[in-house]
Amino acid sequence: MTNSDDNTGEYLIYVGYGEVMRRLQILELGLWGLLSRKIKPGTSLDQAMEMVAKWDGTTFGQLMRGMKNQSHWPEGLLDKLLEAVKIRNYLAHHFLREYFMAAPSQENLENASNQLAELSVWLEKLDEELDAHMESLGIETPSSLDAETKALAETLRPEKWFGFVDEAGER
Repeated sequence: MTNSDDNTGEYLIYVGYGEVMRRLQILELGLWGLLSRKIKPGTSLDQAMEMVAKWDGTTFGQLMRGMKNQSHWPEGLLDKLLEAVKIRNYLAHHFLREYFMAAPSQENLENASNQLAELSVWLEKLDEELDAHMESLGIETPSSLDAETKALAETLRPEKWFGFVDEAGER
């Protein structure tokens, strides 16, 4: 991307971009923890999985629009989550296009890298704030689980990754 022919700068942007998008996904999954409070005792596994499938089909913005009027939010957290939606949408729809349309330069590489690094740190703190809020509501978070429960959860991980493209290369 910059003066070198090895595309190191371009790869750096892709790695930083991927890290920020990963943090946004973690944040969104944390919000599912809040949604899980709607699953009432006695709900069958199939019913609960239907709810989860609906959440999976909901964008981050739709998810927050549906949650923003809930009364449990502490001061400032909702505003930060709504800002995270804006950040996610900017990254998904504009960031890479704008970065790669700009003339390649060390300055542009550093600006993009710094922006991604700052967003990653901001999102990490926001995720910690959301976890603390969830714990205050009695919702377990990954950091609050004991070693035995973490080990049990690890056994539930699928052994195979289910990607968008099947083994035959079809969508």
